[in-house]
Amino acid sequence: MPVIELDMILALLNRADRLHAVASRLFEKIASGELKRVAVAVSAYLELELIMRSKGFDHNEIIKNILMFKSIPKLGEAPLTSDAILNAVRIRANYGLTYFDSLHASTALLYDGVIISVDEDYKRVRGLKVVDPRRL
Repeated sequence: MPVIELDMILALLNRADRLHAVASRLFEKIASGELKRVAVAVSAYLELELIMRSKGFDHNEIIKNILMFKSIPKLGEAPLTSDAILNAVRIRANYGLTYFDSLHASTALLYDGVIISVDEDYKRVRGLKVVDPRRL
């Protein structure tokens, strides 16, 4: 199951984002069933909440945005587990990824080893296949 991290979530929420059209097509393909077994890393929702809170968004706006993603047909969730956290620590030590990127990468590795992202840093992680959403 490919895992989506924060970049496509932010791009869909922000119409001014340079990747908004890419994110829109990605989530449309998931909802239609053209892309199968795709999930959002729950750590991405956590990161989204922290970013929104830091920018002054209220609780209702945060809830609305997360519920919007939960309502997308055929979009799954990849849970944040203790194994994912332990592996994320190793990823940070070995590859220097940020805290949240290491959680997203670790979550993807625990599933099928595929992450959908434009972030080049993921290419350094051994065993992780990065799918650029612009090529889907």
